[in-house]
Amino acid sequence: MKICLLADGTPKPVLAAVMDALAQQHEVSVWSPAAAEAPGSPWHPGPPADVYLLKSRTPEARALAHSAEWAGAVVLNSPAATSAVLDRWAMSTMLDLAGVPAPRTWAFPSLSLMARDALARHILPWPLVVKSRTSGRGDLVTLVRDIGDLLALVPEWGDEPVVAQEFIDNDGFDIKVWVIGGELSAARRPGALEVVDKSSDVALDPERMPAEWSSTALAAGAALGLELFGVDLLVTDRGPKVIDVNAFPGFGAATDPAGSMLRLVERHTTATLSPTA
Repeated sequence: MKICLLADGTPKPVLAAVMDALAQQHEVSVWSPAAAEAPGSPWHPGPPADVYLLKSRTPEARALAHSAEWAGAVVLNSPAATSAVLDRWAMSTMLDLAGVPAPRTWAFPSLSLMARDALARHILPWPLVVKSRTSGRGDLVTLVRDIGDLLALVPEWGDEPVVAQEFIDNDGFDIKVWVIGGELSAARRPGALEVVDKSSDVALDPERMPAEWSSTALAAGAALGLELFGVDLLVTDRGPKVIDVNAFPGFGAATDPAGSMLRLVERHTTATLSPTA
């Protein structure tokens, strides 16, 4: 079985361990779109694989994954699911259609137009969490308490397509849930918008968590078509709310992520090899 990891650069420890273990029984390779641009680079897709692990979010990696999927390969996560999660408005819409509890969300072609709309109609429910519509490193994610805060963002972010998410009162903590092929890990982390302090994570036993937390996280992944994902929950007096979903995060704080990922990949490779699949 040929397995290819589509990643941005050298795999982090968790993925490196997975690829090393898979290499004991399968032919594995890694392709980095960015590294592949370097002259004489050995990073390339190589011959077609049977299973692709789509860690990279780049258009090049998603295009290759899409072609591989059309050719009959297994892609985890699918390029369609990965693309949907990168578009925060698409993600919000899909969660809403599936009945997954999440904050109300509005989309605007630009932050400037959002500010103009807010000034003209005064209907936005302050405070709001304003985010770049496209999720990525260095994107906009900030709490906006009123129109003054919003206008202060215009000089730097005025042309940025954004979504505005209803701010939900909570206990000051996020519940981080990591899911790999249906296997859950979780932690409680102090809530933060701009700065994330992973060192403050307190691991939670999924078996002892409220069932509603686990079911909500799994429902979010199912709504988006994900098998490898992370979910951020806020716990409210009306139950958990999904405030963010990440496709194929690092899983560094998850419990035995390498083992869970190996089991997921092996299930797919077994199904691929089965003559009745």
